[in-house]
Amino acid sequence: MSAPCTYCGTSVDPTSRYTWRRVQGWERKAYASSTRRGGSDISLRETIDVYACEQCIRKLKSGVSPGQDSLI
Repeated sequence: MSAPCTYCGTSVDPTSRYTWRRVQGWERKAYASSTRRGGSDISLRETIDVYACEQCIRKLKSGVSPGQDSLI
């Protein structure tokens, strides 16, 4: 089984641990204290059949568009 990466179009295996799958849910902001830095709680997660490859997610997390090679 394969699916296209939503960003670059390459074929990814939805069952691979390196393939990212989109989820949606309800978020509640977490309480920030001196011992906890904040964050959020996400409940009632629903999976959506939209997938992305590891390389595209890595670029997005670093602020680079998947179609762009680097920031410079």
